[in-house]
Amino acid sequence: MQLENLVSHMMKMSVMGRLWHWATDNAQHHVTFESFLTQNETLTDSVMESAMGNDWELDFSKIGVSEAVESNYQISSARSSIKDLREAVAKAKEEIGSCGHTGADELITVLDDVTENCSKTLYLLKLK
Repeated sequence: MQLENLVSHMMKMSVMGRLWHWATDNAQHHVTFESFLTQNETLTDSVMESAMGNDWELDFSKIGVSEAVESNYQISSARSSIKDLREAVAKAKEEIGSCGHTGADELITVLDDVTENCSKTLYLLKLK
């Protein structure tokens, strides 16, 4: 399981969420992105603390954000990126569930919250 890749993806989404938050001219989307990125940052921390608290070996040199740039803000692009994160979380949950590592169930529970944050955000972005 490459937990480092998932954490990096979540970190990138926090940066992207901030950019979307600033770029939108829709007040509801502005608030929705603020909520998404705040929760995503908290959940990223929870993923890391759960893994480290259960003695998962993580290579910090493989965690980071190299690029999080959006040329022009488009709601469709934001929604697509959030869907991509939700899919990455689903794949990670499958891998974690079959790894047998101590704390796997705990980590899956945290990732369920990441999935919920993505789904709730996608729903709110559909509202007019």
